Amino acid sequence: MKSTMLLSLLKIKTTYGNFPETVRDITADSRETHEEAVFAAIKGQQTDGLNFVEDVIKRGCRFIIADRYVDLPSDVGLMVVKDPSKTAALFAEYIYDFPHESQTMIGVTGTNGKTTVSTMIHNLSMALGKKSAYLGTNGFMINDIHMVSANTTPETTRLHKRIKEAHENDTEVFTMEVSSHGLKLGRTFGIDFDIAIFTNLTQDHLDFHNSMEEYGHIKGLLFSQLGQDVKKHKYVVLNNDDEWSLVYKDMTPFETISYGMESTADFYPSDIKGSLEGFNFTLNTPEGSFEVNSPFVGEYNIQNLMCAVISEWLQGYDIEHILSAVPEMKVIDGRLEVLDPTLPINIIIDFAHTPDALRKVINTVKPFVKGRLICLIGMTGERDSSKGAEMGEIATLADYAVFTPDNPANDDPKMLVKLLEEGAAHDNYVSYTDREEGIIHAVNKAEPGDTIILACKGREPYQIMENYVKVPHRDDLIALDAAYRKYRSEEYVVSDSKF
Repeated sequence: MKSTMLLSLLKIKTTYGNFPETVRDITADSRETHEEAVFAAIKGQQTDGLNFVEDVIKRGCRFIIADRYVDLPSDVGLMVVKDPSKTAALFAEYIYDFPHESQTMIGVTGTNGKTTVSTMIHNLSMALGKKSAYLGTNGFMINDIHMVSANTTPETTRLHKRIKEAHENDTEVFTMEVSSHGLKLGRTFGIDFDIAIFTNLTQDHLDFHNSMEEYGHIKGLLFSQLGQDVKKHKYVVLNNDDEWSLVYKDMTPFETISYGMESTADFYPSDIKGSLEGFNFTLNTPEGSFEVNSPFVGEYNIQNLMCAVISEWLQGYDIEHILSAVPEMKVIDGRLEVLDPTLPINIIIDFAHTPDALRKVINTVKPFVKGRLICLIGMTGERDSSKGAEMGEIATLADYAVFTPDNPANDDPKMLVKLLEEGAAHDNYVSYTDREEGIIHAVNKAEPGDTIILACKGREPYQIMENYVKVPHRDDLIALDAAYRKYRSEEYVVSDSKF
């Protein structure tokens, strides 16, 4: 791509120095720069890209985008613009030749369910014979190849590069989680979504957003940014059980399809039967009623599955054909996942870290508990502390609760645990400032027939500790290690490292 072409894309800019004749890459990460790359010096919450200009130049980069002037060698081109992030997204599309145009782009937003819905769509797409990509909390996947991703919705240049990678692997559909952070920070600029899905909106991230009203309207950017070109076939899928859907419906000119638990929705279930092995139900649709055998547990997973089915239907697949693939789908890692069902106790891990999500998990599991229900939850550091008491209250819907920190960062673990304790509805709980110790206690407390819910982390592989250091941590491996020691000591050999 010629630099003169990129420079011509903006009317308002100021340029200094000399730009290279051509470039083939763009990044906001100084470590990824090279001679043919554009560096976008984006100012973030913790770092300023211009702090790394010296290193970028040493790596050979000669094209820099910034929001203000900085003195640079004359052989380096500096382009000063109002919004480096938005400019970087624009440049990425041109440099990578609009890779989203060859793929069906699906964006999923909401407080809870983004990962589950996006992963279900990815797995269902592959089951239907399509090459598929997924990007979100659980990383980046091209078909069955899994890669790590640092953020739910990555920084804009990395996001566009991921879409390019998927395009180069001939993927037909790209499904991604769209977080409120990503929308507010403009990380999705330039992405032309074909299908936009809303799961739900409940309290979360009020440390980042000023109010629930702001949080809700930021989520709505996904729908309003679908544009006004009705010659394009685009669709909006909305949760009929959430009143925010009424707001989002008015934000887009495109057709809206609703799903929900009541018959007023376009897609809704009836005759629901379930266990911890899965739920069966009748799916009622505009094209008739169909029997569904689902490996997923809980009514909220019925809603999540409906989103996935609708997304495939909107791409032209017959509903009966779609549903034939559902029984073969895998349970989503870390989402209401039952660990080793051969154990005499049930150990369930889940990512639920909001009051609404935790309540749904407990209410889903309770009917299938034979003995006592033990619930372990954590309070996240440096986040919205106003939900702490409510989380503690909901956890005590269980017979026994264990309170711990979760990613405490620079907050005092004792303070985080205290927030949960303030909401406890009964005294049958215990607190630990070390999450691993709390998990081991929960397993040792359980007796055959009991069920343990380990909430908040799912399979997240670390704890964020003081100074934002990521320490290896896995709820599932810690719990299984403790359970095998307790119930299979004669045959279990403990590894030196669980991670």
